[in-house]
Amino acid sequence: MIEAIRNLLEGEVGRSFGAAQACVFAGGALVHESAHGGHGGLRTDARTLFDVSSLTKVVATTTLVYRMASRGELSFDDVVGRWFPEAASRDVPLRALLGHRSGLPAWAPLFVAPQGVLAAALGVAPEVPVGARRLYGDINFILLGAVLERIANRPLDRLFADEVAAPLGLRHTAFRRIPARMPLEGSRLAVAPTGDRRPRWPAPGQEGSHVAGPPVEDAGEVDDDNAWAMGGVAGHAGLFSTARDVARWAEALHAEREGAGVLGRAEVLAEMLGAAGGEALGFDRPSAAGSSAGGIVGRQGPLGAIGHLGFTGCSVWMDLDRRWSIVLLTNRVHPDRKNDSIRSLRPRFHDAVAGELLRGLQ
Repeated sequence: MIEAIRNLLEGEVGRSFGAAQACVFAGGALVHESAHGGHGGLRTDARTLFDVSSLTKVVATTTLVYRMASRGELSFDDVVGRWFPEAASRDVPLRALLGHRSGLPAWAPLFVAPQGVLAAALGVAPEVPVGARRLYGDINFILLGAVLERIANRPLDRLFADEVAAPLGLRHTAFRRIPARMPLEGSRLAVAPTGDRRPRWPAPGQEGSHVAGPPVEDAGEVDDDNAWAMGGVAGHAGLFSTARDVARWAEALHAEREGAGVLGRAEVLAEMLGAAGGEALGFDRPSAAGSSAGGIVGRQGPLGAIGHLGFTGCSVWMDLDRRWSIVLLTNRVHPDRKNDSIRSLRPRFHDAVAGELLRGLQ
C-alpha cells in the first residue's frame, strides 16, 4: 500500500464520498490497494461491491464489441438498422455510437416511457447528422447493448459473464438483476449504497425531467433509473465490481494491446484506441486541459491514455506508455447527487498516484 494515496483518500471520507476503493497496477504488478469509509456502521473493504455506473460502457459493452468485431460478428460500419430496422436511428453506424457521434441526444428519462426503455430508445431520432458533433450520451450504449444481445441471442449479463468475466477471471464483477438487495455480511459493507429514492433525484442538468420517487432501501440495486427500468442490465450502466477486478480488466486490456489474444485481435483493439490525443471508440481519452486523469497520466509517450468515468464517482485510467492501471471506485452520489467534490479529487488523486509511481522508478 502507498501511504500517501491512502492518506489522501482517508481525508475525503465524508466529503467526496462515504465509501471508496482504490487499486493501482504498474508494469503488471499490484502496487496499491486500499478501502475507505463505510455506511451505517459497516466498513468498506476490498470485497465491497460498487455500482460502477458508466464504467459498464467500457468494461462490458466496449469489451464485448471488441470481442465480437475480432470474430467478425460485427463491423464498426454496420448500422443499427441491420438488427433493428424499425429504429429511428437505423442509419447510424456502430462506430458513431461507440464514439458518441451518432447525433442522438445525451440522455432522456426513458424509464417513464410506457413502452419500455429499449423501445423508447429505438424511437429516439438523431438531432443532428451523424458525425456533426461529439456528444457523450447513454442512449448510444443502450442501443449498443441491445445490438450485442441480438447478435449473440443472449441477455447482456449472461453474455458478459461468459465472454468477458470468465476468460479474465473477474469473479466479483457482474450485473445485479432487479430486484437486488444488499446481503448481510456481518460488519462488512457488502454493497456501497448510491441512493434512497426511486426514481432518483434528477441529476444536475436534468432538473425538471422527472419527479423523484418515494424513499426506498435498495443498496444492492443499480443507481441509474434507465438501467433500473431495464431490470438492472443495460449497455450503459448496471455493472457492479471491485477496484481490484476493474484493475484486472485494465491489465487484461494492456495485454490484449500487446497481442495476448485472450479476448480478440490486437489490430482491432488498436483501431478502437485510435491515436494519442485523438478520439477512441468506446474509450475516453484525457482532455488537453482539466482532465480527471490529472496532468501526468498519459502525458508522455506516443500512446497516451485511455479510460472512463462513472456518474457514481468511479473511474479507470490506463497509461499505455507506462503500463499503469489506476482505478478509483466511490459512492459519491450517496446521499446527495449534487455533491461534486469528486471533480477536484480525481485529478489530485491521479497526480498523487503518478507522482508516487514515478518516484518509485527513480
